[in-house]
Amino acid sequence: MNITEEIKKRLQECLSVLDKFIEQMESNKSQLEEHYKNTYPYRILTDEKGIERKFQVNEFEKVYEYNLSFVHKQKDFIKQIYDLPVFTENKFSKQLSALIDECINQLQYSFTNYDTDELLYKFIYYNDIVDDFASIPILSEFSSIDGNVVLIGGNGSGKSSLAKTLKGDEQEHISVIPAQKTLYFSLHDKTMLAAKKIEIENILLENNIGKSKTEDEDEYYQYQNNQFTKLIVAMREEYTKYLINCEENQCVPNKDEGIFGSLRKIFENIFPEIELDFKTETGHFMNCKKNGNIYHVNALSEGEKAVMYYSISVLMARKDSFIVVDEPETYLNPSLTNILWDMLIKQRPDCQFIFITHSVDFVLGRSDSKIAWIKKFQYPRTWVFEFVEDNFTLPKPLLTEVLGSQKAIAFCEGNDKSSIDYKVYRSILNEKYTVIPVEGHHNVLKCCEVLSKSSWIGRECIGIVDGDNFSNEKAQELAKKKIIVLPFNEIEMLLLSDLVMEYTMQTVRPIDANNRIIAFKNKFWDKVTEQKEKIILTTIKNSVDEYIKKEKIQKYDTIENIKTGVSNIAQYDVDSAYQEISKRLCKVISDKNYEMLLQMCNLKKEISCGIANVLLDSDYEDKATQQIMTNKELQDKLLKQYFNITA
Repeated sequence: MNITEEIKKRLQECLSVLDKFIEQMESNKSQLEEHYKNTYPYRILTDEKGIERKFQVNEFEKVYEYNLSFVHKQKDFIKQIYDLPVFTENKFSKQLSALIDECINQLQYSFTNYDTDELLYKFIYYNDIVDDFASIPILSEFSSIDGNVVLIGGNGSGKSSLAKTLKGDEQEHISVIPAQKTLYFSLHDKTMLAAKKIEIENILLENNIGKSKTEDEDEYYQYQNNQFTKLIVAMREEYTKYLINCEENQCVPNKDEGIFGSLRKIFENIFPEIELDFKTETGHFMNCKKNGNIYHVNALSEGEKAVMYYSISVLMARKDSFIVVDEPETYLNPSLTNILWDMLIKQRPDCQFIFITHSVDFVLGRSDSKIAWIKKFQYPRTWVFEFVEDNFTLPKPLLTEVLGSQKAIAFCEGNDKSSIDYKVYRSILNEKYTVIPVEGHHNVLKCCEVLSKSSWIGRECIGIVDGDNFSNEKAQELAKKKIIVLPFNEIEMLLLSDLVMEYTMQTVRPIDANNRIIAFKNKFWDKVTEQKEKIILTTIKNSVDEYIKKEKIQKYDTIENIKTGVSNIAQYDVDSAYQEISKRLCKVISDKNYEMLLQMCNLKKEISCGIANVLLDSDYEDKATQQIMTNKELQDKLLKQYFNITA
């Protein structure tokens, strides 16, 4: 008999227990009513808001029906578990089976008594397994996964609610490590000295995710400081017990043994300059030695204390349990985060880790884990998950950012979030879009295409690219794919538009703003006339590059096909392109058409940093970018004038 068959058998037994309980209620209703009349004045009911009240004389039918519905609710939940798909034989399903077993034990213990008081007031005395074990149907969705799980989702996706639901009410097989704030070791409460390892295990079993979201910060900090202190005290208690055992058995202690030994090994790998040691003095309790200097554990940095907090929490978790970690990256340097969790996962191969995060860096470091995206959340506990396929073509960093957003996506050019492209577009589009830079315009097109085809993600997306002297036909073709082609050769030219220049110069040089703009434009025209040939040749070069990428060799199964491909590439008419571009640029110069100049000019830094810094203001590019980032009126005008989009 495999584990699934055994579970099915025990669940069927639970259904029988509940059926018998219901039968007893229904067949003894008159006795229950009599019992109610004799006992109701002494009973206290606590409602969902925690408010206590006494039962009323005329409430028997209401109490009876409520109690009956309570039992039926438990029965329906057991049926739901019974109907779950067959579990794959892996570590995850092993832990899930243990959780179901715990649920079964609790239910059978609760509903095997049939005395009159139990039948009538059952719902008062016992926790609701539907709430306590709501994690079972959720976790069953992950049962086919080999390895750990990383849950990601944007703000409002119900990550914290999911963590609380997964935890339930002190299940033995689920430990929770909440997002930690400030950690402090304190012995003002002397009861801390009595903390035992089993007590810490029980603390980890508490549903303390919710405490991290309390409005009373002092209450949570006090709770977490107590937990941090108890973790260290209990670790010392286990270590002392080990030393005593070694003495009794006349054996030499192993410094790497136990939780303290494992913690020291972790610190040796991550912080090799720090030595940890327990002291006999109560005031010091635990000391740290660094570069020959001894100091108290509270003198550790927040990151160093976080490593200690996470490590002891994981090492003390119950055997064969789920370990739910909320925001595992808090206070940790990204380079240390991956090292730490790799070590802790290796230390606890018996446990199944479920990480809840919104950190791109953390997700990227979990190559051994399956990414589950919280696609939809409906309060109070309905979630829709999507698992990211390993062969998904969008790079993982971009995918993580896409899945973590609740807005539509705007892909733009720019190497990273320090680029002008990102700063400008984020400022203009931030209310409706999450802006993601993906380098060149080819990547913008590719990412938009991939995301548009991935209907399961459910994200609208657009792309924004520089003009790059695209033809009208090319711009219209891209517009059909929701790619916005800006009427500027490059982003730097947007900073030199009349609209941006006027707002910027009125801020930084209000007295002579107009004169400076006129002087700048005159010098701009002179520079373009002087560098006309360079502008034309650069434009042709870019056009040829684009043509080669488009007309690249498609067939290469024979030498003749390769020759044909090369011949097709060579058909680009450079002379015609030169004449056409030269004619356009000469007309722009003769007409003094400034808007068209910004579309054609590719001199980039020669203008935006060179001439602009001399004739407009020093560091003009930075100041114009800052103006866009901070001026809401300018943002609205730019949005209306250049971004014909709807979200």
